[in-house]
Amino acid sequence: MANRQPGYIDGRRFRVGNVPTWGPVPDVLIPGTMEAYGFFEDFLSCETLAGDGTTVTGEGVWQFKEANDCTIAQGDEAGGVLTLVNGALLNDGGQIMMGMDPAVHVSRGAFFLAAGKHLWFEARLKSTNAGTDNIGIFAGLVEPEDTDILANGAGAIAIQDHLGFSIRGTQTTYRFNGGKAAAPVENDLAIGLDTSYHTFGFYVNGYTSVAVYIDRALIVAGALTDTNMPVVGLVPILAIKNNAAFAETLTVDYIMCVQLR
Repeated sequence: MANRQPGYIDGRRFRVGNVPTWGPVPDVLIPGTMEAYGFFEDFLSCETLAGDGTTVTGEGVWQFKEANDCTIAQGDEAGGVLTLVNGALLNDGGQIMMGMDPAVHVSRGAFFLAAGKHLWFEARLKSTNAGTDNIGIFAGLVEPEDTDILANGAGAIAIQDHLGFSIRGTQTTYRFNGGKAAAPVENDLAIGLDTSYHTFGFYVNGYTSVAVYIDRALIVAGALTDTNMPVVGLVPILAIKNNAAFAETLTVDYIMCVQLR
């Protein structure tokens, strides 16, 4: 496995509660010796792919879903990166979902929010913005569905049960989104879109609240309460979709999620 580190059982699951499992978490209630599970995907390798249902070759298992026109490829940067590039027509895009072929295996998640089961999600990414304020991005956790999480026309997040970061259509700042069934919430993070890498993280304090971090700095302490936190199984997802006739690129350095057992 490409990402074997001290404390790993294999490339996707590990036991140690401090390093490296919880090392990136800024300042949260993590018992240092408790067993955790999760994954860290560094995209040291992936195939150049296009077309629904294809499997992305990487350290983990991802399924690629295309919306009209999108390609996925290995980027040329130190440490390995993944690129998602949408076509140049309106509503072109695509997404990758961890461990699931959404056309076959729906509603089967690996991460469940629950009391005492603290969770940390983090992704480091950047994007182009060829068409001013017309790009759509989502990075986070969702209930597996055979659905594009980014709706056409930059509409509301399309998969109801979700937690994650987005920017859509004419929005000029990133948002943190959460939803349980028909109760979505959107927090404006007041951080603009640019072409530099940023680290997006959120911490779920059991089933009590969600705190949001950007570049490991706390942005919103109580972004969500249990009223808007999913109770279904969730998996990681990365998505891009345009809202104008411009080809855009989402570049992802890594994505990770870890939770107490």
